Amino acid sequence: MKRLFAVLAITIAASFVAAGSAPQTPGDFPNAPKASPAYAVLVLRKVAVEADLADLSSKLTDNSPGVRAKRFELNAISREMERMNKVGRDNLPKLSNAYGNLILSKVTLEVELDGLLNSFTPEYPEVKKKRVELVALEREIENLLK
Repeated sequence: MKRLFAVLAITIAASFVAAGSAPQTPGDFPNAPKASPAYAVLVLRKVAVEADLADLSSKLTDNSPGVRAKRFELNAISREMERMNKVGRDNLPKLSNAYGNLILSKVTLEVELDGLLNSFTPEYPEVKKKRVELVALEREIENLLK
């Protein structure tokens, strides 16, 4: 099963690399968010997280920290994919690989913050630092679509 996910991820990645390697003209931009390079970045990460979760679930209980963290990450990625699907047609050209990687950075910060909050109070310095980072990144991502 893990091998199947790996082959699927590689196939998807190769198809997006081939499609995204040529320079785009204004008429080449996708007609839907799901056809954008940013969405493809999220799809690839989602597939990898699903594979990791399946592997961890076969070895650990549902309440273990590793399984819980992967579920949290999977939910965060799904939430971002839904949000990306609501992007207006005028902003479709902005959904680049770089934008997708910024979204993945945001998800990573959310996962790290969730992990810290499981061990520390909201007043803990490292928790505060992650929150500030997350707010700043969210602001920059939002500004990209303006």
